[in-house]
Formats: sequence, structure tokens, C-alpha cells
Amino acid sequence: MKERFDLCIIGGGVIGLSIAIHTAKKGANVLVVEKDRLGQEASGGRAGLLTTVAEGVDRHDPYSIFSRESLQYLLQWIPELEEKTQISSGLVKQNLLRLALHEQEAALLEDHWLMQTETNSQIKRLSAEEARTLEPLLSNDLRMAICSPDEYHLEPSLYLNALARMARQLGVTIREQTEVIQFIHQNNRMYGVVTNTGTQIVAETTILAAGAWSHLLSRLAKVKVPVYPLKGQLIVLKQGDTDLNVMINTSKGYILSKPNGTVVLGATSEKEKFNKFITAKGIQELLPLFDYVPELKNWEIQHLWAGLRPATPDGQPIIGYVPEWEGWYLATGHSRHGVLLSGWTGHLVAEELEGKDQSHKLGSFGLHRFAMVERR
Repeated sequence: MKERFDLCIIGGGVIGLSIAIHTAKKGANVLVVEKDRLGQEASGGRAGLLTTVAEGVDRHDPYSIFSRESLQYLLQWIPELEEKTQISSGLVKQNLLRLALHEQEAALLEDHWLMQTETNSQIKRLSAEEARTLEPLLSNDLRMAICSPDEYHLEPSLYLNALARMARQLGVTIREQTEVIQFIHQNNRMYGVVTNTGTQIVAETTILAAGAWSHLLSRLAKVKVPVYPLKGQLIVLKQGDTDLNVMINTSKGYILSKPNGTVVLGATSEKEKFNKFITAKGIQELLPLFDYVPELKNWEIQHLWAGLRPATPDGQPIIGYVPEWEGWYLATGHSRHGVLLSGWTGHLVAEELEGKDQSHKLGSFGLHRFAMVERR
């Protein structure tokens, strides 16, 4: 059987669905194919941090700019999603405290504060006593803290559900449990894919947004896309009698209190190929987080989770056409910041596919920046 679409998007996570929504709004006939169920990989994480990335990098760095623009876009887009789908994304605005328990941590945190205050006057250095005024559950061993006011996080599963409903409302065709087994291409022109059901999907443009699996799929067309799986493990606690008033970031990871009555501690960063097993080693790596909020040691463990983020050698996404190919576009490698970057990525990709030049926004994230990219 053969089917035809304007766009075939491989990957049903937040990036693929966002692109589907933004292109469907422009009138495109869009198909999303997902090898499992929607959002079961990196998009299914429990944290949903929306703190901007590349902290400590020059504010004029393209990735720093991209992350800040992404946050502003998302904060405007989420109300539209919630209104049209009637699904809350669990968006929360809180102060973020970066904490130091030890002298070495305090020195690094002091440097961080001095660097950030040059561009953000809202960031404040707090004594241990001032920090515990904001969050009484913090450790008595606390040395210092930095407060970033009005940071955000959301519930990724709810956000994913809203994206899926919006996409379907716009007429996007979504095929779950559908795996791409072959690309249809000739003379560096991509024409579509063949799925495990035997269906040929013919598309004007094929978009690879398959997260950590993007490298494996690109090899089907003998092209290297340098994305690798970065495993992250989390501990989810059932919240005790007292809510955490702030988001917490440390050199060991983060601690978030969620509206659904859970607290999320994470996350590891492990190069593990495609192993999603929860391991004692990974959980042990997260245990130092309890030293920052000792009361958490008394709270019940509700769930353990592990997922694979799509990482790249330079830690930045890959967005743009495959060099020297027609009809083949990449939107992958968003690592641990997929939720944050999803809306803006979808918007810019839709603009570029419509023929509007977005090189001033996306030019730094093309596949061409990797020397390892080559035809085999």
C-alpha cells in the first residue's frame, strides 16, 4: 500500500509533535510515525525543567539566545494549547535556588553568581539563613545559595498529551507502533519511508525527529547523524506533609516539587547505548541530593524512571536540511532540553519548510558543523 503526505515526521515526541502542529497550521498534510507510543522516550521524563540552557555562556552565543527565545515562545504558546485542548500542562512558576554545601561548591557557585549578575540583575546571592527562610527544609550544612526568581517547570506527560490532542484537532495523522524500516531515496533525494506494516509513505519532505534513535535511522540512508543516547535516571518521591517552596539545583542534580504530589530528583547522565534499565549505580549517584534536603529521606519512593536523551557531541540540537540532500530534514539532538526547545523548534522549522529563511536563527545548528558527517 502507498500513501502520500506533504510531510512525514519520524518520531512522536515533543519535537515531532510540535513540528506537526506548526506545519499543519500552515495547511500541510502531515503524518507522524512513532515506533512505540507517543512520548515514551525522552519526552516521557518527569522533570520538565524550563530553565534556560547554556548558563555561563556568553548571552550572544546562538544556543543561549535560542534557549531564551524558546522559553518566551513556550510561555506564550502553552496558554493557547491549554485553551484549545482543555489539557493543563502543569506549568509552575517558582524561584530556583542553586545550593552549595561544601567549600568547593561554594567557590564555583560564587563564580557562577558573578558571571550571571553581569547580564541578569535579578539573580541574588543568599546566605544560608536567607535561603532557609525561603525553604525551611534545606540542610543546616548549607553554605550559600543563589536565587533566580520566576523560573518554570511543567509536567511533560500532560504537555505531551496536549500536543497530541492539538495535532489531531488540526488533522495530523498519527501512527503509533509504526517503525520505519527503510528510506525511499534516489540520487540524494528523499521521497519517503517504508514502515514495518509494509506501507510506503511518499512525502515531499521527510523529517527525522526520532531522538536518540536518529543515528540508527540515518544509517539506513548511509548518512551519519551524530546523535547518541544519554541515559537519565530519576527518583520520584511521594510528597510528605510539607511542599517544597522552590526549585532546587545543585552540583549533584535537581529537586522539583510537582503539583501532582510528587517530588522528582534527577538526573544521571550516562552513556549507555540503548540500555534503559534502572540500576543501583544510577540510583546511588542520585543519593547525595538528599543531603541538600534531609527531610526527603523520610518520604516514600513512589517510582523510579530511566530514559534516553538524544545527545550530540557539542550538546546542541541538529536542525536543518541534510547537506546535499533534497527533501530530508533533521530536528533532533535536543538532549535534556527537548521540552524547553520544542515550541520554538516547531515554529522555526515550519517557517523554514515554507521557504522563509531562518538561517539567522537555525544556521548554527545544522548538520554541517560536524566534521564527522560524511557519506559512507
